[in-house]
Amino acid sequence: MRLVVAKCSVDYAGRLSAHLPLATRLLLVKADGSVLVHSDSLSYKPLNWMSPPCTIAVIEPEAEQAEAGVIEVWKVAQAKTADLLVISIHEILHDSAHELGHDPGLQKDGVEAHLQKLLAADRTAR
Repeated sequence: MRLVVAKCSVDYAGRLSAHLPLATRLLLVKADGSVLVHSDSLSYKPLNWMSPPCTIAVIEPEAEQAEAGVIEVWKVAQAKTADLLVISIHEILHDSAHELGHDPGLQKDGVEAHLQKLLAADRTAR
């Protein structure tokens, strides 16, 4: 997994169009090929993302972009559709890669119904 904290703007074109103005964000590039754009607020959900399979091309900014402060552009293209996520990076504050290894998955003890029964029993005991 690659973690990049960067000042960037993000444009998405596909089933709809979306724009995230320039701000500091966390960019996650996961081993499965997905790319997620997070902020430091607004819960756990990404502001925008591209699901795998996708390709990432890092390109030099055009002259007009460079004049506006863009140092590199990530073009993330969805392999199955024409969706495109364009991340215009103005400054990289942190860039690191980490191997997380095999994930054994979530192991659950009980189900939601068991939890509801325990909560109901606790309420009646009071």
